Parts: sequence; C-alpha cells; structure tokens
Amino acid sequence: MKAIKGWLLLAVVTLVFAAADHAAGQAPTRIQFAKGKSSAAVKASTGAYGMTYVVGARSGQKLVVTLTPSSGIGIKVETVGRYGRQVLLRQEQGGTYEIGLEESGDYTIFVGSISGRPVSFT
Repeated sequence: MKAIKGWLLLAVVTLVFAAADHAAGQAPTRIQFAKGKSSAAVKASTGAYGMTYVVGARSGQKLVVTLTPSSGIGIKVETVGRYGRQVLLRQEQGGTYEIGLEESGDYTIFVGSISGRPVSFT
C-alpha cells in the first residue's frame, strides 16, 4: 500500500512540474510592425496559461497598449535593462495604457485571464 501511495505522489508531483514547465516554456510571440506603420493589432485567446508577446522599441518612444475586453483579463509589461527586471505596468483589467520607454530594447507584454478560464482579447 505504501508503494502505491509513493508512486501516486510521484505522479502528481511530476504533473504539477510539467504544467509549470509548459507555461514557462512557451516562446513569446514577437510583434512585428508593417513597414511604415507604428501600430499592430493582435487578436488571440489567453488559453490556459496566458499569452506572451515581445516588442522592440527605442529609448524615448511610447508604448500605447489598448486591451479589450475591460474585465476578466490582466496585463503586465516588463523589460530587462541596465537596472535589472522592471515591471512597467501591471493591471487586472483591460483599458488603454501609455508607457514612456527609457531604454532601447525588448519589452515583454503578458496577457492573462483573471478567472483561470480562456478569454478572447484584442
């Protein structure tokens, strides 16, 4: 009986770590702007783990993000620069947010569901 409990515990622990690795291991999607354009629209679903995007920008530019719907969804924008990892925005609702960028480089945008159920977003 102890052997069965041990194997069951091992199986549960393995599944938990596999799910965490799946969420952490998803490669971010790079947002590309069409030539001559300064905006891009993304339509997707948060799925089970959320969606991660990366956008490149230069120092002095502004990142303006409009996230819909306004409820049931959250957003986080961060970067890794000369001061380490910085969270520039964290909101548990959709809306329009403007962020002044101090450094050139990549900025990560994470969009996730507040309820744990997939949510379609733009």
